Amino acid sequence: MSDRMNPQPFETLLRWILREYEHAQSIFGIHRSFFYTPRADAPYALADFYGSYMATPIGPAAGPHTQLAQNIVSAWLCGGRFIELKTVQIMDELEIPRPCIDLADEGYNVEWSQEFKLEQSAQEYINAWALIHLLPRVLGWEGKAPLGTVFNMSVGYNLDGIRSSRMTRFMDRMADASAEIAEIKGVLRRRFPQFSDIAIPPRLTNSVALSTMHGCPPDEIERIGRYLLEERRLHTAVKLNPTLLGRDEVLRILHRELGFTEIQIPEAVFEHDLEYSKAVALIRTLGDAATRQGLTFGVKLSNTLAMRNHRGVLPGDEVYMSGRALYPITINLFHRLARDFDGGSGHDLKVSFSAGADALNVADILAAGACPVTAVSDLLKPGGYARFGQWLANIEAAMTAARADSLATLAADPLANLARAAAEALTEPRYKKHYVRYGLPKTARRLELFDCVAAPCVEQCAVRQDVPDYAWWIAQGDCDTALEVILARNPLPAITGYVCNALCQTRCTRNDYEGPVAIRALKRFAEEHGRIARPHAAISASASNDTSAIHPQPPTSTLQSPVSSLQSPTSNLHPLASPSLVSISRLYPSSSPRVAIIGAGPSGLAAAYYLALNRVRPTIYEAKDVAGGMLRLIPTFRLPCEIIQQDVDRIVDLGAEIVLSHPVAVPPEALLQEGFAAVYIASGFQRDARLQIPGIGGPAVFSALDLLAAVHRGERPNLGRRALVIGGGDTAMDAARVAQRLTGRPATVVYRRTRQEMPAQAEELEAALEEGMLLEELATPLEVLRQDGQVVGLRCLRNHLGEAGPDGRRQPVPIAGSEFKVAADAIIVAVGQLPDLTFLDGSQVTLHKNGSIRADAETGLAGAARIYAGGDVVVGPDSIIAACADGRRAAEAICRELGIAFSQPPAQFARLSEEEVICVKHVRARKETERKPEMLPIGQRRGFELIEQPLTEEQARAEAWRCVQCTTFCDKCVEVCPNRSNLTFFISAVRWTVPVLVCVDGQLTVGRAEPFAVEQTRQILHVDDFCNECGNCDTFCVHQGRPWWDKPRLFLSERDFLRETSNALHIAGDTIRRRENGQELRLTAVDDRLVYESARVRVVLSPAFEVREMELKAPFTGELALRPAAEMAVVLEGVKESLPFVLGR
Repeated sequence: MSDRMNPQPFETLLRWILREYEHAQSIFGIHRSFFYTPRADAPYALADFYGSYMATPIGPAAGPHTQLAQNIVSAWLCGGRFIELKTVQIMDELEIPRPCIDLADEGYNVEWSQEFKLEQSAQEYINAWALIHLLPRVLGWEGKAPLGTVFNMSVGYNLDGIRSSRMTRFMDRMADASAEIAEIKGVLRRRFPQFSDIAIPPRLTNSVALSTMHGCPPDEIERIGRYLLEERRLHTAVKLNPTLLGRDEVLRILHRELGFTEIQIPEAVFEHDLEYSKAVALIRTLGDAATRQGLTFGVKLSNTLAMRNHRGVLPGDEVYMSGRALYPITINLFHRLARDFDGGSGHDLKVSFSAGADALNVADILAAGACPVTAVSDLLKPGGYARFGQWLANIEAAMTAARADSLATLAADPLANLARAAAEALTEPRYKKHYVRYGLPKTARRLELFDCVAAPCVEQCAVRQDVPDYAWWIAQGDCDTALEVILARNPLPAITGYVCNALCQTRCTRNDYEGPVAIRALKRFAEEHGRIARPHAAISASASNDTSAIHPQPPTSTLQSPVSSLQSPTSNLHPLASPSLVSISRLYPSSSPRVAIIGAGPSGLAAAYYLALNRVRPTIYEAKDVAGGMLRLIPTFRLPCEIIQQDVDRIVDLGAEIVLSHPVAVPPEALLQEGFAAVYIASGFQRDARLQIPGIGGPAVFSALDLLAAVHRGERPNLGRRALVIGGGDTAMDAARVAQRLTGRPATVVYRRTRQEMPAQAEELEAALEEGMLLEELATPLEVLRQDGQVVGLRCLRNHLGEAGPDGRRQPVPIAGSEFKVAADAIIVAVGQLPDLTFLDGSQVTLHKNGSIRADAETGLAGAARIYAGGDVVVGPDSIIAACADGRRAAEAICRELGIAFSQPPAQFARLSEEEVICVKHVRARKETERKPEMLPIGQRRGFELIEQPLTEEQARAEAWRCVQCTTFCDKCVEVCPNRSNLTFFISAVRWTVPVLVCVDGQLTVGRAEPFAVEQTRQILHVDDFCNECGNCDTFCVHQGRPWWDKPRLFLSERDFLRETSNALHIAGDTIRRRENGQELRLTAVDDRLVYESARVRVVLSPAFEVREMELKAPFTGELALRPAAEMAVVLEGVKESLPFVLGR
């Protein structure tokens, strides 16, 4: 079964290590550049820890990273020198629920002891110990520094079990593994004589950590502790539970301080656990016992925290929490204990710490006097074991900053340092629930057998903006190429660099670390610093009658006359309209078709951009005197007018024509009759929806769009001192922020539901609240109150939330008798928008009930030939980038209809070398602070000055380096697997035509062929022998799937392979075998042939999958596809070439 791991013999592991290192300069998938190189001068080394030199004060905690030999070796390679071996107990045949790990944010698990028999666990630990002693020679480190490695065993859970004969035997082997080491030395003499002279001490450990079950009585813990100290003579630490703080304090921290209100902990968890006072007494008693024995006693802080299973990801009613939500609890427990044990020096209490430790707090923990510091949750995140590199770098940086030449100096004032760390843990944003804003960065796609490299940010973007590519070029300092990449798919880079809703950031892979890359700010930086000189204003109200401008002659009979249009002179081209683009777009052949576009908003502009680039002549008819549509209503403190104009100018420079102040007054069919080859309707939702309540008519009541338009024109309407906005969308937020600038006082927003249900973007809502906006939730407007004709307030009715509606939001339900009043001098209505489609009278274009146009989702075709629609006029008010996507989609459909091969602007996309990939992998192994744009201080936001400032070059390049280049490679399932069961292999991309066989009258023949392609050179292989189905790779896979099941599953053991029924592979020599639906398939590479066999056929194929010979072994009906053979061929070749060490080669 896949959830049963198959440990490998010592000889197999050593051979794997040697051959992988020689072949790929990596060990267990970890590149040598991540290895911690021993240093004799490391300031954080400890000369005497449990009687031994310890080279670093960090390591893997007892858990999934310390139960297989290769896991322990992986942690050691990356710098872990205190190895907490996974907890063992006498009950070693438990069925562990699957999945058992959930690290989507804070960690949860349902596993707690070893998954092997005691004898197997001991052998894994011994194998790891021996391998670690050989590795310095393998890696050329001999003589550089002492090995400095401390193994610490962990045992549980009651005295009878710990004193049982099998547990006694286990501890005896940890104390003296002479027999096993002798066997290993024999293997070395026979198979690896180059290592036979290396001394491997038979004693693995002289220390132990005690884990007890929740509810274990204090006297039982004391008896176990005494046994370990007095009879086993082991340095001992007792693992304590975070419940020691008490229920009220734990829930106060979780709920009130951190905001994890969904976490519920039953009272029984606290009632059964050790009480604080008894824990203090226990520590003193066992400390005294240790002193008498000349040993060290301490505590391990802390165990995981038991609670109700509120997420439902893991099985069972109870889960155990770890990670960032546990750290504030445990560090405050540490502080309380330290105060009680402080004898003036602060060193009386020995603490080993593991509870949400990571690279950013490890130095604080050490400065507080805890040592060592270990981790599980942090290593289960992307980057995996390699995260230890940043731990050590940050420890050394903190020591340098403190001028500390040792850890003892760093912790010279531990109680003060601890008090500061405990207080900061309750206020630091990264420990609070809301810090993780967006959840897991996943796509909606199913995980396939091959070709899974995909950037979630790209998939989330409506125009599929190639974010990693332009981030790469910015990081390299090449903004010209970055802008080329952006413009390939985004016709409005200036605008979207300011006000895009940036859904890409909600799916940025850096959300797995600390927060998304500032993608929108990087786009703005590229647009502002790319090879773009500022063009002259090609379209403006003042220039609309400029007779020196070019005046194309569009059809006029369908328009209100006269016709005015502008086009930039060819002598002053926008530099983005480079000669290559001009040759595509501006030099139209005389036969170039013309397309009419109704509306110069984002969608219309986008369609014009792509049509112009494909030699189609677009003419945009805009009802207003300026191009931009709803963009022109966005307050200038968010989007300056000149930024809109930059994108408009670029599109005009490409050859698009914009006719201003000319609403279309007739159906689109009339435009077709005038000679246009197609019509694209992109007129948007530009009218305010009305609110029908008493008192709404009259002075001091404004529609939001009218107010925003007036302010854009330079007017400053009188709103009195108290402005009130009705609504909860982005327009309402803009109106509230504008109103505040006009009144000098915060506006009040009245909304029917709660903040959580508001349709406004979170960013816009937060900005408005930050500026002082008041929010009146759960309030339905009933009447505008007037006195002597003047507005004095709004009468409202209180609601509560009922069942969820069709949009998923809970419906407001009025509460009888709950009326109340909100004072106001002016009311702004922002309850929605509507289209103005009166020109469609008589058209075949049909509408939805809400007034939007019915259009095909794939093409934008609007129910009549050559008439298309897109943007808000189809979907209702939506994002700018979604409107751009509709414009492009329509342009593609129009080009198809016209027989024109559609193309996007050329761009140089990033192609990273393997050295550059390794460089990015180092970025992936680090937490990096976001470089956010600076904001205008709140106190200075009285006028309409721009709020968000641009990134500096230094900031932009540093922020771009945070991008982890998800379009080039993923490897997340490789990094997060503690067992190293997922491996990357490389192939040459293939594109074959694969035969599909049929059996006709007892004869085998090729019935047809089907395409088969594997396009990406990086693929994932799952080595099933190492997998226990913990589920961690499921969590971090960017697709909807399970890598441990969906990827090619290789079984090293033929016995285990034969037990499987589907997606099972076994390779021996040049033959790969596969089991599907209980049947075995076989493919053998022989010279220049591939021989494929199943129970039904034997087929000889060329390397390109052309049939050379066929033999029918058993008749069949229907078709027999050879796709499984093609998949086997890809795996066989890839594994043989890039992972030969997996096959023992």
